[in-house]
Amino acid sequence: MRKFILLTYSIVIIMSIMSIESYAQKTTAFAKEYVDLWERAADYTIEVARAMPEEYYNYRPNEETLTFSEQIAHIITNMYWLNSTFILNETSPIKDASLEDLDKEDLIKNLEEAVRYVGKSAESITDKDVTSPIIFAGVIMDKRRIFYLMRDHLTHHRAQSIVYLRLNGIEPPEYRGW
Repeated sequence: MRKFILLTYSIVIIMSIMSIESYAQKTTAFAKEYVDLWERAADYTIEVARAMPEEYYNYRPNEETLTFSEQIAHIITNMYWLNSTFILNETSPIKDASLEDLDKEDLIKNLEEAVRYVGKSAESITDKDVTSPIIFAGVIMDKRRIFYLMRDHLTHHRAQSIVYLRLNGIEPPEYRGW
């Protein structure tokens, strides 16, 4: 019994240290505010992508809408475009890549990489740089708004994807958005 208590106590201490170190790595006010929110939204989106069976990845409710696969691909390309163009001022790493013929697992891998790409930018951007002005869609704004635009866009297309799950009788992952 004493060994069990000692082991439990050790695990709690290690987990606490890891949490503190993780929080400490987010050195800017923006990173402390945004990164955890981004990670939860992204993880939830990845769960939604995993929930759809591969045979339904080409499902679309009607001719005017994207397929489920196209929804996921659109999320990926949008993250790369916004992050590379407006946050990092560089060319998108997937600029000439085609995601349309990827299977479920490859799309999910690309989604995970895109999420990390944005997360890394959010973790490392300085408070000064996140407030530097840019022009997006003819509007002057700061880079912080681009990060929130990426999250909003992710949420929008994830919600559409959840509808696709429900239309196919598939229970979506449990919501968590805080």
